[in-house]
Parts: sequence; structure tokens; C-alpha cells
Amino acid sequence: MGRKNISKRLRSARTSQVLFGDVVYEPGSSFGPRVQADYQLVVLEEGSVIAKVEGRGLPIGQGQVALLLPGRTEEFTFAAERKSHHTWCALAPSLLSADLIEACACVPPVLPVSRRLAQLMEMGLSLPRLAETSSPGLVAALGLATLQEYLFTGRREQAPQADEPDALRRAIEWVGMDGHQAVDLAALANIAGVSSAQLVKLFKRHLDTTPLRYVWSMRTRRGAQLLRETGLTVGEVAFRCGFQTPFHFSRWVKQVYGTAPKSLRAQAWGR
Repeated sequence: MGRKNISKRLRSARTSQVLFGDVVYEPGSSFGPRVQADYQLVVLEEGSVIAKVEGRGLPIGQGQVALLLPGRTEEFTFAAERKSHHTWCALAPSLLSADLIEACACVPPVLPVSRRLAQLMEMGLSLPRLAETSSPGLVAALGLATLQEYLFTGRREQAPQADEPDALRRAIEWVGMDGHQAVDLAALANIAGVSSAQLVKLFKRHLDTTPLRYVWSMRTRRGAQLLRETGLTVGEVAFRCGFQTPFHFSRWVKQVYGTAPKSLRAQAWGR
């Protein structure tokens, strides 16, 4: 099959429908031709590869991810001057709904790797072997979530004017992923890559709020979820969600939900 396929498999997690894999190819390696059987996401961690799909070259560089579709003939040529390290997630066509299959045919074949996609890939690769047999649904869920993240990124790339500007998106993503850390307007603007004044304008124009009000609102909603779903004390929830004091958290819960944290939990628990 391969003219020069010198590779080293690192990690993997598999079920009958999903496979997460991690492999390193030596310089100048090649692989194929083969007919793709699955919906496969290929993430280049290091190096590069040219995937020839149905005779057409598809370059994939470091920090990019490609979506390969089933039924197509593929051949891969890896960088000649350095090792190429890539991870992948393959999903059996039987796992996808008709809507997902249609969406896969409409997105770009190569995209930048989003932070969420990288995290989902790492979660899939880090699953213990026991999960493959005892929790196959977990492996499948991670595979589908990874594909959904690719499709989400693809739709956003195709309609940038209909979505938030990049700076606003970076700020929102930070709040969603690392929003428990201390932050002020200047720090959030630095994360977004714009001035404080410009960030204020972006939040006002697109979300009709201020950056810090958005931060505390999202942290309050995250805290409310912890109140409903865990037995953590109000103080523990407050600190986990980045509030300076339990009083600060309680004040925001009352503002957003109209009641105190303990009352909010009591309502959720039917007390």
C-alpha cells in the first residue's frame, strides 16, 4: 500500500464506530493509496502533509485540521525535511445522522485547529483502555463532539460577517474556557488583541452589554449550574467561578435570578 510508510503509533482509543489515534511519521514518509472508509479528522501537530484526494492535492500544515470524507481515494506524502506528528479521529458513517452527513459535505476541507477541538482530541486520546469496552458511549460522544466542533468552526469561517469579530470571539472563548481567573478590562482586551475602548465598543454593538458585565454574568450562570448540580457550599462555588468573595457571587445571583444562592439551590432540589 505505502511506498514509504515509516511511522510510530503513540496513543489510541477505539470502539467499533470511533477511533482516536496519534502517530509520528519519519521525514519523507508516504501512505496510500487507500479508499477512506470513515469521516476522519486529521490534525497536524507538527510537520506537514499533502493529502491527494481523488487526484487533487490538499495541503495540511501544522496547526490545521482536515476533514476526509468516506468513499474517496487518498494518498499522503509527509514533509521531507522533518518528522510529521498528527492525531486523528475517525467516525463510522453509521454513527452520523443525515443532518451531520449533509453538513460535512458543505464545510471547508481544511481549517485552523480551534482550542476546543484540540482539547476534545486530547480527551479522546487520553481515555483509559477500560473506556473502550466499558464506556463505548463516552468514546462515541467525544468523537461526535469533535466533529461538531469542526463543523461549527467551518460555518463560522464561511460566514465571518454574520458572526462576532475575531477579537470579540477571542474574549468570549476565554470567558468560556478560563473564565475563573482574575481579570480586568485591560487584561481581557489584551486577550482579545484590541484596546480596552475597542473591546467595549464590540461588546456594546454585538451583545448590548459591557465586557466585565458579560464576564460576571457568565460566571454567575456557571455558578448557578454548580449550585443545582453539586453539593458545594456557596463559598466554594463562588471561588471556583472566579468571584472575589461569596458576597460578590450572591449579589450577582440575586441580580440575574432574583433570589439568593441557597434559595436557587432549594428550588432546583425541590425543597
